[in-house]
Amino acid sequence: MPTTEPAHPSVPRSFVRDAATTIGARFLLAAMILVTDVVLARTLGADGKGRFTLVILLSQLGAVAIGLGLDRAFGYSVAQSRDVARRALGNGGAWILVVGGIAMLVGLALAVSIGIPNLDPADVVFAALALPLELAFSFGVVTLLGRRLIGAYNATRLVRRGLLLVGLVSIAVAGLDLRAALLTNLVALVVAVGIVLRAMARDGVVPGHPSRDLLREQLRYGIRSWPGALADRFQFRLDAFVVNSVVGVTATGVYSVAASAAEALWYVPSALGAVLFGRAAAAGREAAPLASAVTRMTLALGILVALPAALVAPLAIAALYGPSFSGATSALQLLLPGVVAYGVVAVLSQYLLAIGAPGRSTAVRMCGLAINIVANLVLVPRAGIEGAAIASSISYTATAILMLVVYLRTTGRGARETLIVRRADLAMLAARVRRRTNTDEVLLDA
Repeated sequence: MPTTEPAHPSVPRSFVRDAATTIGARFLLAAMILVTDVVLARTLGADGKGRFTLVILLSQLGAVAIGLGLDRAFGYSVAQSRDVARRALGNGGAWILVVGGIAMLVGLALAVSIGIPNLDPADVVFAALALPLELAFSFGVVTLLGRRLIGAYNATRLVRRGLLLVGLVSIAVAGLDLRAALLTNLVALVVAVGIVLRAMARDGVVPGHPSRDLLREQLRYGIRSWPGALADRFQFRLDAFVVNSVVGVTATGVYSVAASAAEALWYVPSALGAVLFGRAAAAGREAAPLASAVTRMTLALGILVALPAALVAPLAIAALYGPSFSGATSALQLLLPGVVAYGVVAVLSQYLLAIGAPGRSTAVRMCGLAINIVANLVLVPRAGIEGAAIASSISYTATAILMLVVYLRTTGRGARETLIVRRADLAMLAARVRRRTNTDEVLLDA
């Protein structure tokens, strides 16, 4: 007899399907990121790894700064209709060419005139060249989410990382250097943007004529979410720049290993948040039960994964990265509590953005950034990369608490139903496992 799944009205089957696909892609992406990180660390050393990390962070932070929150605005508007989506893509292309182009030229000028600690001018040139491409990539992937093109969204992210990994491994065989690694990153970005455009074209959405009226609407939405997005990125990455300035670029390379490993725990929350954004953009506030269900399951899973991760960290880092990165172990263990807590933010912030309330998410993230800045300035000079890890963990946890309070007040839902796993959640997961097992047995018998 076929297995009957228990009713679980807050989690539609289609959401579970999209979430499972995205989580599977994120685990594959996590594996690629891990291997890429190991290749960079083993071939460039801690110093080169630190410089590569800083260059990538500069281009990504620059893209967020000049994007003015338009990525989320595109995701919000393209969900309305294909006609709106075409005009939105036209606006995006114009913004990338004009604003992204100007920012790239400014970055090239700064590379010549102003130095950045522990980076050569040539390093900053690569960051400037990558800036408009990072902007196009961020616009593109959120647009795919808005159109609910989950397969294309996952494929784009995987192809970008896969090309980077293949390029780095190939160059490593011939003698990898930092310039070649940064050039490979540019190539991967170009290909990823091309995949986004192809996916949108297959969906019947090609860039149309830019629309001033639509752009004004998008900017009104985007500017409300932009400070929060910028604060979010700085909260994640400020510690690396503080470590670079106070301790040095070699310590930055070691710390980047701890940060990358800890942030792997965000792949499931960010995957679920990405799928939730597309659902809530269409359903509005009615998606609140789904947001609560996803949050409580995300938090439980994060705790289950973080505990063994903290135990195996010393052996894993030593085996993969070598003795020169052994200092990353304690930093990773100190980061894990905050990273688990921040899973709440990864989900609930997407709900607030999707229902058209970006200002509330922004206020929370600005508070989190303020806490992060103070904590880093106090702790990094005293405790080095361990101080940076503690500072981040404190700010991540505080941000999660604030985001939860805002969400509960916005929706009227309770803390218990948002944080504590229910028996129905476990029953649903068990039923899905049984269903998949029964399906596999039928296929094997056939």
